[in-house]
Amino acid sequence: MISAQMLLETTRDLKVLYVEDDNDLCLATQSLLSLYFSQVDIAADGQEGLEAYRAYKMSNGYNYDIVLTDINMPNMNGLDMTREILKLNENQSMIILTAHNSQEYLYESITLGVDGFMSKPIDNDQLFRTIFKISQAINDHKMIDDYMNQVEELNAELQEKNAALLLKNKELEKSLRMLDTVIAKEEISHPKAEEIESTPQQQEDIKNQISQLINDDLFELKEILTEIDVIIIDTINNLEDIPQENIETLVKYFSRYAAILHYYTFFNELSLGMSAFSQMMRVTPLPANEEHVRNIFTFLETFVYVLSKWHNDLSSGDESKLNQLDASIISDMATIKNMWTQTYIESSEEENLDDIFDF
Repeated sequence: MISAQMLLETTRDLKVLYVEDDNDLCLATQSLLSLYFSQVDIAADGQEGLEAYRAYKMSNGYNYDIVLTDINMPNMNGLDMTREILKLNENQSMIILTAHNSQEYLYESITLGVDGFMSKPIDNDQLFRTIFKISQAINDHKMIDDYMNQVEELNAELQEKNAALLLKNKELEKSLRMLDTVIAKEEISHPKAEEIESTPQQQEDIKNQISQLINDDLFELKEILTEIDVIIIDTINNLEDIPQENIETLVKYFSRYAAILHYYTFFNELSLGMSAFSQMMRVTPLPANEEHVRNIFTFLETFVYVLSKWHNDLSSGDESKLNQLDASIISDMATIKNMWTQTYIESSEEENLDDIFDF
C-alpha cells in the first residue's frame, strides 16, 4: 500500500474538482482530499460541475488536473458530464465514484476513457491507490511537456543566434566580393545538393506512416487497451482464483499490440519489447504469493494508463511526440517482467517494494 508521504509528493501541486450531490459526503471527502491536493473545488451536480470546469479554465488558462464525480445526480449525471468535459479536453483525468457497481457502468466508463472507477462507500486505500497512479502519470506528462517547452525555447534562441550569424555571413560575403573571391564564398556558404536531397523524402515517408497509423490502426490500439484494462481489473478482483484465460487473453492482446506497432519503422524497438513482454507472460507462471500478484497487476494497470495517454499524443499527429515515451514504456515493461519472474522480489529490495504499497 502507499505511504501518506509518497502520496503527498505526487499530489501536492495538483488541483481537483469533486462533483457529488450528497452534501455531507461531499464536504467530508473534500476535507480528506484537501490534506493532499493544493486545491479541491466542489459542485453539487453534473451541470454545476460542467459550469465550474469551464469557469476554472476561463479564469486560470488551464484545466483541473483531476475530476472526481458521482454518477447518479440531478440535472446532469456524472457520465454525461464526463462526456462533455472530455469534449473540451480529451486528456482530462477522470475518476468515477458510484453506488452502482455494475459491469455496464464499468465498461461504459472505460470506453469513455475514465481513469478510475470505484464503488461507494469509498474505500480510502483503493481511492489513494487510484489517485497515486493517476497523479504519477500527470506529473510524468507535465515533466515531459516542460522538457519539450525548454527544447522549444532553446530552439528559438538558436534560431535567433542563427539569424544573427546569417546576417554576419551576408556582410562577410560582401567583403569577399570586394576581394574578388566569389567562388570561394559559394563553396563555403552553400551545401551540396546531394547532401540534403534525401531528407525531404524521409520526412514525407514518416508523415505518410503517421497518417496511416492514425487512420488505420490507432482505433484498434485503443480498443485493445480497453480490453486489457477490463482483464486487469477482473484479475485484481479475483486474486484468490485467477482464471487462466485471463493470462492467455492478456498474452493475445499484447501480442496483437506488438504486431500493429511492427508495421511502423519508428516503433521497431517498442514492437520488439512488447513482443518479448507478451512471450514472458505466456511462458512464465505468476508468483505464488497473492500480494506479489496484486502488486504486479497494480503496476500493470499504471502501465496501461501511461499507454492510454500516449495514444492521445499519437492522435495529434505530432512527429516529435512519436517516440518521446519509448524509454519510459520499455522501462515499465522491464519492471513488470522483473516482478513477474521474481528476479528482484527475492532480492534485498523486497522491503522497498513492500513500502511502496504500504499506507
